[in-house]
Amino acid sequence: MPSPEVIQNEAYSFSPDWWGLGCLVFEMIQGQSPFRRRKERVKREEVDRRVREDPEEYSDKFSEEAKDICRQLLAKDPKARLGCQGRGGVEVKAHIIFKNINFKRLEAGILEPPFSPDPRAVYCKDVLDIEQFSTVKGVNLDPTDDDFYHKFVTGSVSIPWQNEMIEMECFKEINVYETDGLLCSDLDVNRPNPPPKRGFFYRLFRREASSLCLCFFSG
Repeated sequence: MPSPEVIQNEAYSFSPDWWGLGCLVFEMIQGQSPFRRRKERVKREEVDRRVREDPEEYSDKFSEEAKDICRQLLAKDPKARLGCQGRGGVEVKAHIIFKNINFKRLEAGILEPPFSPDPRAVYCKDVLDIEQFSTVKGVNLDPTDDDFYHKFVTGSVSIPWQNEMIEMECFKEINVYETDGLLCSDLDVNRPNPPPKRGFFYRLFRREASSLCLCFFSG
C-alpha cells in the first residue's frame, strides 16, 4: 500500500519502505490492510484518502508494543516515521518489540524461525488470486497438478511463470538423455571437462609474445 508521500507525488528516499513494513506488521497481526477491510470493495481514490487522512484502527489482537511500532511506522509525516529520523534500520531494531531477537544470529541465518512453510505447498494458483496481499482464494488441484508440483516445488514461483518456463522448454536440455538411456556427454559429471577453446585474443597475444622473444634473442 503506497505511503502518503508517494500518493501525493512528493520527493522521498527510504520512507515508503518503512511505511510498507508498518503495513506488513499490521496485516500479519490483524489479517487485513490498515486502510482497507478484508474483502471490502472500495475505490482506489478512497483508499488513498484514508492513507492520507485517517488513523488506523487497532483491535485487541495488538499488544501495546505492536500498536506502538505500527503507529510509528505508519506516521503520516515521513519525518516523524520510525526509520526516517537519521539512523535507519537501527531505530527500528531498537524498538522494544524486538527486544528478544538477536539480529546478528538472524542475519547469520542461525536463528530458528518460529514458522517454516512447507516448500512443497502451493499457496495460490495464480498471482491474480492475491488481492492487495490480503486475500488468497481457495485452490483445487487435480492429480496432474499434484504430480507437477512434486517435480517442480519451490513454493514461491507463480503458476504463470512456471507455465511459461515449460512452454519455452528452458529445462529441456538438462532432461534429454541419449538413445541408450545415458546422459549426453556435456552433462556427465564423470567425464573430464573439455579443454577451453582458445579464441582470438589468445592467438593474438601468443603471436606478440613469440615476436618479442625472437626480437630479444636476435638482438
